This record gives sequence, structure tokens and C-alpha cells, in this order.
Amino acid sequence: MNVLMNSLWILLIAHFISDFMLQSKQCAEKKTKYLRYLWLHAFIYGCVVGVAAFVWMPVHIAWIPVVVIAASHLAIDALRIWLDKQYETPVFGFGSFVIDQVLHVGIICAMVWKFDLGIHTRAWISTWPGPVSLEEILRYLLLFVVILQPASVFVQKVTLCATGEKYTQGKREPAVGNIIGKLERIIIAILVLCGEIGAIGFVLTAKSLARYKQLNEQGFAERYLVGTLSSTAVAIIAALVLK
Repeated sequence: MNVLMNSLWILLIAHFISDFMLQSKQCAEKKTKYLRYLWLHAFIYGCVVGVAAFVWMPVHIAWIPVVVIAASHLAIDALRIWLDKQYETPVFGFGSFVIDQVLHVGIICAMVWKFDLGIHTRAWISTWPGPVSLEEILRYLLLFVVILQPASVFVQKVTLCATGEKYTQGKREPAVGNIIGKLERIIIAILVLCGEIGAIGFVLTAKSLARYKQLNEQGFAERYLVGTLSSTAVAIIAALVLK
């Protein structure tokens, strides 16, 4: 079972890295207007997933799942872009993002189970020499990959949905706020992993003190509260699930 889950973890890590960290703001914006950027994103995605799969298992076993995962990613993204253009609202933008990711992850899970990718692995995996289990390393790596850029995009879309601001494909939060949010989630995840959930309050208090004067503005206070709570929830849930 651990080997099967390891195959799932490695493919999910490749998915989130290629779909978020390796997709620039410019590519996210331009792929909604120019087909070649959508193909470029799908090509990069397929290469990253392919490398992860082929390092993990023999090529003759993994190539069909990799092709299915990459092709379905292209199709789902194309459909989502078309639908987002038809319904340019914050609520629809958030919903399409969540469904998009559920479909991507669901297809990866289906490929792992359908082709028994946990059984056909390379020899070095079964002879892993490290003092820490490979499964534990992959789970924690997936945790921190998820709470970085994927969580930032999720929090941004939740905030747009809650405040009713106009949805814009590829829109990003300010750089400083983005960094603060990532650091906040990393600290919260570490506290959850260490069993120090009560200490999370100190992190949120320190963040609130830094924005104390801005909280007098109702609009900012609402965005801040929605963003902070959703960011905290993502970090806690991800840490509990992957702990």
C-alpha cells in the first residue's frame, strides 16, 4: 500500500509543480488568448509528469498513464478557459478552479489505481537506504508544495468570490502579501506537524498587528479576514491530511 501511495504522491507533486510553480503569470494570462501558450503549458506539464513517472517506474509501464494525464490536462484546461470567458464572475471563477483541480487530481488517482503503478517501480525505490522513509519524505514534500503557490491561487480566488471583485484570469495578489501568506502557511503547517496547534494564534496575532491601521478600512478588513482564514484553513487541513 505504501508503494502505491508513493506513486500517487510523486505524480501529485509533479502535477502541482508544473501546473502552478512552472506556470508564469504571463503564460496563465496568454494561454486564455493564444492557443500556442495553452499547448506550451500542456507540453511543460507533460514533460514534468513524464520525468517524474519515468524516474519512478519503467517507461513501458508508465507511458500510457502519462499520455492520458497530459492529454486530459490539456482538454480540461481548454474547456475551463472557454467556460471562464462565457461566465466572467468571481463565483464561477472560483468554482471552475476547484472543479478543474478536482478533475486533474481525480484522473491522476484513477491512472495510479487502473495501471497498478505502485507495483511496477524501479529497484532503487525498494532499496531506499535513508533513515527517513521515502513515503514520509514524499508526503511532506507534497504538503509544502500544496501550501505554496497552489494555496496562494486558491486564497486569491476565495477572496475575489467573497468580496465580489471582478474576476480576471491570471490575476495575482501583491508580491509582499503573497510572500507573507506563504510564510504564514509554512509556519502553521510546521506547528500542526509538531502538535502545537495552539501556537497558531500567535502567528495570526503578529500578522494582524502589522496591519492594525489598515484594518480600520472596512473593505480591506473584509478582504484581510477572508484571505487569512482561508489561508489558515488550507494550511491546517493540508497538514492534518498529509501528516
